[in-house]
Amino acid sequence: MKKLLLALTAVIISVNLMAQGIEFEHGTFVEALARAKAENKLVFMDCYTTWCGPCKQLARDIFPQKEVGDLFNKQFVNLKVDMEKGEGPELAEKYGVKAFPTLLFMDSEGNVLHKVVGGTDVAGLIEHAGVAKDPSKQIGTMHKRYADGERDVVFLSEYIQALYGAYEREKMLPVGQEFIANTPKDQLANVNAFTVIGYSSALEYGSDTYQYIIANKEKFIAAEGIGQENYDGVMGQCVNAHLMKKAESTNSLDELMKEIEKVKEEFDSPQSSMMEGRIINTFYLSHKQYDNWFDASVRQAEEAGKQDARMGESILIQTAYQVSMDPQFAESGLYPKAIDMVEGLLKEDAENLAAYYCLACLYKCVGNKEKALSNVNAFMTKNVEKGGQNDARVEQLKKDIELM
Repeated sequence: MKKLLLALTAVIISVNLMAQGIEFEHGTFVEALARAKAENKLVFMDCYTTWCGPCKQLARDIFPQKEVGDLFNKQFVNLKVDMEKGEGPELAEKYGVKAFPTLLFMDSEGNVLHKVVGGTDVAGLIEHAGVAKDPSKQIGTMHKRYADGERDVVFLSEYIQALYGAYEREKMLPVGQEFIANTPKDQLANVNAFTVIGYSSALEYGSDTYQYIIANKEKFIAAEGIGQENYDGVMGQCVNAHLMKKAESTNSLDELMKEIEKVKEEFDSPQSSMMEGRIINTFYLSHKQYDNWFDASVRQAEEAGKQDARMGESILIQTAYQVSMDPQFAESGLYPKAIDMVEGLLKEDAENLAAYYCLACLYKCVGNKEKALSNVNAFMTKNVEKGGQNDARVEQLKKDIELM
């Protein structure tokens, strides 16, 4: 009896702990709106998919927290919607949900007040709830303020970050371009101005503004809130975009290398060598030099592996997986090379889950049903043994292989 009481107490405690988090509705979207209207609340909608890792992390670690539940259960009607099932696809189209997780904060009419794309922590989620409740910070209000002509640099910094968080990337470039065109260069060396420039990706390589920032590097780095890391990030983004375009447009690797060296005379950073590797790879792919691309990727993985073995291994897996998934490689002849490479990784580590999944995809590409099935089954078994969960993408891969 004592053991039974202890067991029941444990169950009650467990249930109470689970109840402390966000309480999600089990009805439809329309029903959630109706309840929100009746109770004078906003609507919080978690737009997720079963295969999304950050979605699972939110559901497992963030939504169950008491601090989150206390706030959201009081102020919001909360709804979880799988964007690939039921009314999910229709809602995804209506609200432009293209990445996961997407967290939507809406009024009872279904108008989006605030939108967040990507995972967050407890403090971040609570902060976003506060933004949704504050009319001055809601994305719709900020759109109107900008449309009405507000151009204060502090506001623009907040606006560009809100656009980024809401995944409204297409609106960011025009904001940055207008800001650069209309702002005296001697007013750019402050964190708000640099935030607008960086987030919008509006800085053009070789432009007068680019030359000014290069010539006044120390002034920008010394400015409060910018520093070396942010300076390198913004300028690296600019020169990377320029060199990527060059890699795609030029027919000469020598010409591309000369341009890379020219740029390095103006701007160099600890990430330059990694960036250079990606640019060269872009050249090879743009000109369908698939063997050169593959070999260069392997060399980059080997170099990275000297500093970080996991990083080197990750680059190899990513390279092989790209071969398996990108249609341009169908006639490249790279499947056997990619298979040999990943099989080699498995010989070194028989518990490498990514290698099993990658091999399943590669063997599917070459029509080897037996080995494809063997590897996807191995992945699924080992994944569960390690505490993982086989999501819809894995199940679909297995079904596709079984139908071969």
